[in-house]
Amino acid sequence: MKTQFFFVPILFLAGALFCSAQSIERQVIASSGDYFEGANISLSWTLGEIATETFTGGNLILTQGFQQPGVTLRINADLTAFLEGPYNGTDMGTDLNILPDFPLSQPYNQAPWNYNGTENVSSLPNPGIVDWILVELRDAESASSATPGTRIATKAGFILADGSVVDLDGSSELHFDVTVDNNLFVVLWHRNHLGMMSAFPLTESAGVYTYNFTTAMGMAYLNGQKSLNGSVYGMYAGDADGNPEINIADLTYWQTQAGTKGYKSGDFSMDGEVNNPDKNDHWFENISVQSQVPE
Repeated sequence: MKTQFFFVPILFLAGALFCSAQSIERQVIASSGDYFEGANISLSWTLGEIATETFTGGNLILTQGFQQPGVTLRINADLTAFLEGPYNGTDMGTDLNILPDFPLSQPYNQAPWNYNGTENVSSLPNPGIVDWILVELRDAESASSATPGTRIATKAGFILADGSVVDLDGSSELHFDVTVDNNLFVVLWHRNHLGMMSAFPLTESAGVYTYNFTTAMGMAYLNGQKSLNGSVYGMYAGDADGNPEINIADLTYWQTQAGTKGYKSGDFSMDGEVNNPDKNDHWFENISVQSQVPE
């Protein structure tokens, strides 16, 4: 009887793979078991087959055993975007990464992002790093329905001078272990630029989801990015507090930091110094602009 329990789930999973499914409902047939849930914890147990083995191949992870998940897809996100502040007409400046206070751990573990990821490096892996960026995946039927409730993953990485968003090694694409049931949309957050979301679903090929915001204003949902030189587009600078609007509160941040150097939220040009060009060229030019990310 135990052998029967072992093989039924495996056959079921194999059928799902040949059908190219991205999600699966998992059931357990066991002689005993239960599930308990509290405010911040859940516990499930079964009496029978233990967690036995995990197999990986390409972008697929397959596990067997009662207390393991069934099928998860490992996807790569090939993303390109520009930040207005450090954009110099060709690419983005990398002045921040030589600062002594440039963080080696992701800086989004505070309001309003409150992201508790542990991404960190012992040293910066690439001289082309511009800054940390926060990437959020949303699984929805359409862009308008891609609300925070559709979020399936969040991860911090680096944005490079050429606009590439990369993992902690400084070169490879960000990867996520997720299932996608509908369409995949991506949201980019930055600590002093307005967040933006893809207007269209990411394009998938062999497990790689690709999106390039820089080619047209309309690549951001509801045109939620700025023309940088008439043919290149990027995130609006001037949002010092990370809320959905560039307003007087952001000027207050700039005022308290004016004349200082370092890794500062009021340094909208991201050259390592908070000065008048940050206020005049970025905050003043973009005041009252709001993020178009669905909330």
